[in-house]
Amino acid sequence: MDIRKLEAFCHVYETQSFSKAGEAMFLSQPTISSHVANLEAELGVRLFDRLGRRVLATQAGDILYRSAQAIFSHVRQARDSIEILRDQVVGELVIGCSTIPAHHILPGFLAGFSSRYPLVSFRVQTGDSSEVAARVADGQWVLGMMGHRPESDELTAHPLLEDETVVVASSSAPWLPGGAGPVSVRELAGLPWVMREHGSATRRVLEDALAGLGLCLQDINVRCWVDGTCEAVAHVLSGAGLSVTSRLATRQMVESGALVRLDVPELVGRRRFFLVHHRERQMFPAYNAFVDHCLGR
Repeated sequence: MDIRKLEAFCHVYETQSFSKAGEAMFLSQPTISSHVANLEAELGVRLFDRLGRRVLATQAGDILYRSAQAIFSHVRQARDSIEILRDQVVGELVIGCSTIPAHHILPGFLAGFSSRYPLVSFRVQTGDSSEVAARVADGQWVLGMMGHRPESDELTAHPLLEDETVVVASSSAPWLPGGAGPVSVRELAGLPWVMREHGSATRRVLEDALAGLGLCLQDINVRCWVDGTCEAVAHVLSGAGLSVTSRLATRQMVESGALVRLDVPELVGRRRFFLVHHRERQMFPAYNAFVDHCLGR
């Protein structure tokens, strides 16, 4: 149903005149009559009775007028809300995060941003780094935080901060290697391992390191497969196995003595976390302000 035709109908309803409705809309009387006739044909019912020079709405016309007024009210509200969204730092931000940013990076950014912009709310979605990149690329999420630079040329990636991959195990695990010196991957291969899912940036670091040694995941004793960092750390704490994970995610547990960090030079690596968005995506003020906040601009 064409909104311009609805406007013509409403003017006729309010003025009880096709000619006055035309004057109000700066349209000719035949154009107004055509708009109303098209609506009547579309709905299969007469909207006005023509009684000489008088134009009176039928019962169907009364119903359509009330509904049209509700439609126009919603349109006005939408227009007002969009104008506010366009010009002010307000609204809801949808941010997709891989596990480590969701737990250890984003909360700090949100706290500082919210204190400056209290009219902004957040919806945080989580997935592994590959899923974050895919959903930002296809437009489902406007912003994403992830553990490696996306490969897609459609995405703009802003470096946020660096993290280090470390090998950790439960301090009470009976199979811990003795001594405090460096340990090789080959020495650890037969021990039980807790492994992240495919698509994890942490797992990618491990796979790259193994490939450099001429090894692959099939060469180590993976005892448990998990979906996220939190699950991996929980299983490591229980003694189920050792794992390659994030220094950020395990720092407090290592400091408390619940976990021990093994010195495995071959698996120590640094990586960056990135804030990503689609190059062609419309960024309203709240999104731009959040990007600037995260990048310290």
